[in-house]
Amino acid sequence: MIYALEGLVTNAQPTKLVLNVNGVFYELLAPNTEGITVGQHIFIYTKQIIREDEHLLIGFKTSEEKDLFEKLISVTGVGPKTALGILTATYPERFWQAIVNEDLAYLKKLPGVGPKGASQIILDLKGKLQTQEKALQSGKYLEVEQGLIQLGFKKRDVTRVLKKVYDEKLNASDLLRVALSEFRK
Repeated sequence: MIYALEGLVTNAQPTKLVLNVNGVFYELLAPNTEGITVGQHIFIYTKQIIREDEHLLIGFKTSEEKDLFEKLISVTGVGPKTALGILTATYPERFWQAIVNEDLAYLKKLPGVGPKGASQIILDLKGKLQTQEKALQSGKYLEVEQGLIQLGFKKRDVTRVLKKVYDEKLNASDLLRVALSEFRK
């Protein structure tokens, strides 16, 4: 298995990357290539899917995206391409929020997900996302998230940082302070 790759981006398209790793060029499907440019040196998490009729190498900017992808493909009726489409259309935190709130309408809007698929995703993933549920149900998480976005930070960066520093013991102002210090690093 290939856990991750680090190398030079030689081609970047909305859902595909080519990465030069010491002279070996890897083509990766990717749900989120925003901010990745040709000539950039990057580290990217990967998931390799080998099936009878296809071999896929999928790249993820964060371990959270990879984790969600792995959970999605464990759902009955959701394959790698549907999971990739879902991750392209949403971000992990919003997806988890939809699971927590059992938001069928939001899930049905995602590519490749119909009414039965949305119900199956909630059924299969609700128990697997307990840690994320606690954070998303917390008003302080949402409060700090909105505050950081209003300060001009990108949603994906805010989500990444909050996942890293989130602690139930911290109040909203302390969580904001810790998150801002993490952004300074």
